[in-house]
Amino acid sequence: MTARDILQAALALPIEERVHLLEELEASLPDDAEDAFIDMVNARLAASEAGAPAYPADEVFARLLAK
Repeated sequence: MTARDILQAALALPIEERVHLLEELEASLPDDAEDAFIDMVNARLAASEAGAPAYPADEVFARLLAK
């Protein structure tokens, strides 16, 4: 299973399960992880909890690959 497969499966989860997954991933980071990365994860978690729109993985990857 690739990271893309995992991402697509995660995006298909209900929002509560996605938030839980984000929390678990954050907790798995090493203690010396860069603060900027932790801040980004926390910002995305807060946006998710606030109901920010989510986009299908195929759209996200298509936009990234088009750059």
